[in-house]
Amino acid sequence: MSPLVSIITPTADRERLLPAIAHCVLRQQIDWEWLILDDSPGPSASMQALASQDVRVRYFHSAARMSIGAKRNALIAESRGSLIAHFDDDDHYAPHYLAHMVRTMQENRADLIKLSGFFMYAPHTQFFGYMDLNAKVGLHYELSGRSVSHIEFHEKMQIGADFILFYGFSYVYDKALAAVSAFDDINLCDDESFIRRVVEAGRNVIAVDDPRASCLHLVHPASTSRCFSRYSMPAFTLPTLFPGYEGYPD
Repeated sequence: MSPLVSIITPTADRERLLPAIAHCVLRQQIDWEWLILDDSPGPSASMQALASQDVRVRYFHSAARMSIGAKRNALIAESRGSLIAHFDDDDHYAPHYLAHMVRTMQENRADLIKLSGFFMYAPHTQFFGYMDLNAKVGLHYELSGRSVSHIEFHEKMQIGADFILFYGFSYVYDKALAAVSAFDDINLCDDESFIRRVVEAGRNVIAVDDPRASCLHLVHPASTSRCFSRYSMPAFTLPTLFPGYEGYPD
């Protein structure tokens, strides 16, 4: 029997993105619950309506501003599942994503699984690519929300090994890790501080590629993390690989 997975989504001021991530969650092919913590000035009417219609969805609104790290900790504390999965509010997760990640995690007896390779799309430049965090040298594409440039990594300037661990949008892990590491009360690099303590505690952390096109990381003007795509792909292949992706809202 598959475990209950608690999907957690901290969010703020992104009402226009929430319908898309809701569609991703609702189509997951595994037993799940979804917890959202929103500290926008006012609550989301669409999320309140969804929560009232689906008991698997729990929407929390905070009148006080909270850091992303604090929101993650609060959502984990409210969760009922034995596994925690991060779903960021601005990425796309295919229906098979969570089932595949959980199965791979169980097969490897891992405490935490994440993607070391993933597809990425910058809608404002229409750049579609694949990021391979294991490729530490060579030509890469550096993406920001509105530009694409080239960068050549070499032996003296590599993508660090730690970089593989820091992209938290694809974390799936045993809830028991909350006793090992909590998220710092910060908005940037909360993933980094969390995963460092997990690794230092000797837990089994695995990073895997995404040959099944299960996750699409979106790079837009409000993105906070640096992104380096190893490969550039024709944009016309995106709908074939991700038929459920409906485009970035204007």
